[in-house]
Amino acid sequence: MARIPFFGKADKTADEGMPSAVASFTNDDLRHNVNHRSPFTMIAGIKDVVTETNKLRDDSNFDNDFYLFDEMLKLDPELNGAVRAVSLTANNYTINWSSARNARIRTALQDLVEKIDFDDILINAMRNLMVYGNDISKLVGTGKEGITNVQSLPVSQITILDDRNRSATADDNDPVITVEKYFLREGETTMQEFPADEILHIRMDYRSNWFTDNETRTTYGIWGASRFTALKQAIRAKYNSMNNRISLEDAMTKQYISINMDAVKHIQNPDEQRERLLYIMNQVISTMESLRGDQVPIFPDYVQIKHIDQRTALPDSSGFLDNVNADIAAVLQVPRTAAGQEKGSTFAASYTANLWASNAIRRIQTILKQSMNGLFSAHLDLLGIEHTSRDLPVLTFEPVDEETRLDKMRRATLGYGAGLLSLNQSLDIVSLPLEEDGDVRTGQPTSAPTEETPPVDEEPRDEDEDLPREGEM
Repeated sequence: MARIPFFGKADKTADEGMPSAVASFTNDDLRHNVNHRSPFTMIAGIKDVVTETNKLRDDSNFDNDFYLFDEMLKLDPELNGAVRAVSLTANNYTINWSSARNARIRTALQDLVEKIDFDDILINAMRNLMVYGNDISKLVGTGKEGITNVQSLPVSQITILDDRNRSATADDNDPVITVEKYFLREGETTMQEFPADEILHIRMDYRSNWFTDNETRTTYGIWGASRFTALKQAIRAKYNSMNNRISLEDAMTKQYISINMDAVKHIQNPDEQRERLLYIMNQVISTMESLRGDQVPIFPDYVQIKHIDQRTALPDSSGFLDNVNADIAAVLQVPRTAAGQEKGSTFAASYTANLWASNAIRRIQTILKQSMNGLFSAHLDLLGIEHTSRDLPVLTFEPVDEETRLDKMRRATLGYGAGLLSLNQSLDIVSLPLEEDGDVRTGQPTSAPTEETPPVDEEPRDEDEDLPREGEM
């Protein structure tokens, strides 16, 4: 089967003879430098990614920090994975319905949980508390059916105001410190206003927290504090380092295209060989410039593309990126190691990282538990059912850190050795079969026997003192 030439039809002038001007060509005429059109053009997808991260690094024109937090979460996989891992812990819960005071309260709340997608509400609230420090939802209901829906509102588009007019200003000397009204998309044609008793606002670490909203109002103690606040500079430094690294690597990677003599070995005239090589070179250049970023050229065997990689001369920034990722995990307090000191973690030198993570997750779960009790209470109030906080069922989250088999064995051994647990109780901890006579405790542990110390004024007697010495009878 005949091979179709890559460069199309051959020029007829190669067979008919070349003009006399070809004789003036030199070897320098066969060299051509192609200007680099723009960075990352030959790399598919890199240009778009760098453009997005450059906006995160350079653009500070955000209406509030919540929009910046959204960009950080979208672009950084370390943040996204940590938030997702923590938010999914809210799905492991149980409700003890038997702890409710009566069947009327129990039936009403069971209908509420089945009606409003309770699992999704908890997961979304956990996520928003991690990212924004706030979770704001609109309660929808009637006096006949109670709460029928919980609509999640975008936190970045919410503003909060007290009893003053919307046109009034609020600064550090007179901040907004009480909640009377919530506004969705304030100042726009689609603005909606909600009274505070129709909003379920879950927030963490809101005391002594200053915040400036979209309308440049200064608020104090009514917005929750986001953990992303401490990461704004770290994320920008991270992507500044990554983008500079990519730019340097692309700039220092040179590309050379060589055409060997196999392309013209069938031509005897040197002038015709030079003209043929020049023609092939022009075709290669036009082909390379017409490619998209996701296309790979296929050339004949005598056309070779070579890269000279000079990235070994660049400084290694992987250690810095590892430190930034460790700082992210430390600020978010997500599990990264089982025990020991965590590189880049602030408190791990004196306290293991997994314990800090467990305590932080339990803290958010406690906030969710209190807020869900408020949701239950609002539902019962709409239905006209009298109740107190003690009458509500108990919501319990599963522990985020489970005890290992080694920890169980250690706990059972210590309890049995100290006389606090019986043999059967210790065997039950480690899931072993019980013994018939295993209900007896060991009692107080016996201390090791100690020898009496001789008096101070009396020297210890040599055991061989009464024995006859050598040479005595």
